[in-house]
Amino acid sequence: MSTVRRSLQSFDMNGRVACKKPLLRKANIRKRLKFAQEHVNWTIEQWNRVLFTDETKVEVFGTHRRIFVRRKPGERYKKECLVPTVKFGGGSVMCWGAICAKGALPLHRIVGIMTKQTYHQILIRQAVPGGLRLLGEGFVYQEDNDPKHSSHLCRGYLERKEKLGVLKRMVWPPQSPDLNPIEQVWDFVKSRLEESNRVTVRTIWMELEKAWKMITPELIQRYISTMADRCRAVILAKGGHTRY
Repeated sequence: MSTVRRSLQSFDMNGRVACKKPLLRKANIRKRLKFAQEHVNWTIEQWNRVLFTDETKVEVFGTHRRIFVRRKPGERYKKECLVPTVKFGGGSVMCWGAICAKGALPLHRIVGIMTKQTYHQILIRQAVPGGLRLLGEGFVYQEDNDPKHSSHLCRGYLERKEKLGVLKRMVWPPQSPDLNPIEQVWDFVKSRLEESNRVTVRTIWMELEKAWKMITPELIQRYISTMADRCRAVILAKGGHTRY
């Protein structure tokens, strides 16, 4: 072992796999910090009025982990001991979800390309009616800064609903998945998928729906209860990345 390596280890500086995070733009760092400062003192009652939303995508054969099987000598190529692969990718499932302290809205599968028209229909048929059903008038609607969300069509619809007192739009900082508790819900759902056989788009969607239905209000409340900590973490990081 080299002297330099021993010296580093004496300070508990050991080799680790680097954590991957997107490069934050300076303007977005300022917006993240501003949001955190404005919301760090929100009460849990205020956070419980928020409908958190997001989209996610799950790939067929998307796991890059090495999968271990128990087999006898000579069984290397038995069907039961193989992990199937697809040469050019096996497709994917994209879906939209929404959570709040009262529970989760039904998971919505996005078929084809997600467009502003697609999102507009989600707002009309699911997001706004679901938010009203669970949280009542004046609920706070959270969405990220995807261009489809901020399109004139979708923004105009939400602005009209806001003027009617149906909801309040939350101004969300760009590049801030670490502030959204739904990310932990996606992690929970996808961790259940890793235990299933992700062979086709159809089976993935079935497993996604099954895992989504396992989400309880208590689980969501646990994630939402961390919002003050998330804001404090962003403030401590001066708008930079956090552990969330």
